[in-house]
Amino acid sequence: MKNKLKMLGLLALVATGSLLTFNACDKVIAINVSKDYANIDLLITAPQAAGTISFNKDVTSDLEALASSKGFSIDKIESATINSITIKINDTDPNPITTSIIQSAKVYLTADNVATTEVGIDDNAHTSPTQIDLDMKGIDAAPYIKSSKFNVKAELVTNQAINHDVPINISMSCTFKVKPLSK
Repeated sequence: MKNKLKMLGLLALVATGSLLTFNACDKVIAINVSKDYANIDLLITAPQAAGTISFNKDVTSDLEALASSKGFSIDKIESATINSITIKINDTDPNPITTSIIQSAKVYLTADNVATTEVGIDDNAHTSPTQIDLDMKGIDAAPYIKSSKFNVKAELVTNQAINHDVPINISMSCTFKVKPLSK
C-alpha cells in the first residue's frame, strides 16, 4: 500500500512538473517593431530675424495598419522609444542657409490629452552643413505615437537673419515594445 501511495505521489509530482513546464512554454513575450516618420516637412518662412524660430506639424500616426500587419492591436504597445531625430535643411537657394547659423535645436511632441514634452535637443554639434542629429531625451513616446495624430514642434535658435524661405525635413525613427503576445 505504501509503495502504491509513493508511486501515486511520484506520478502526481511528474504530472504537476509537466504542466508547469508546458505552461512555461506558453509565456507572454514582447516584440519590438520599428517605424520611421520621414516626411515631416516644414518651411522657415522669410523674413526671420536672428533668434528663436518655432514651427509645428501634425503627423498622422497610422499605426493601425502596421499593427494589423504584425498581428497586434495598438493598445498592446507597452512603450515607444525614439531612436533618432534628424533635421535636414533642403535649401536650394544660390546662398543656402546651413547649420552654421543654428545655435541650438529642440523637438517636442504633443497629442490630444497628452502634455507637450521635449524629446530631442542639439546644442551646436551639427552632423554636417545640412543635417542635425538630435540627442534623445529618453522619454516614453507611446502616448504620443499611439494617438491617431500627434504634433511635432521644432524650435531653432539662429545667430543670423533668414532672408528667403528655407524648406527643412524632420525624420524620426521609433521602436515599439509590444506586449503581450502569446508564443
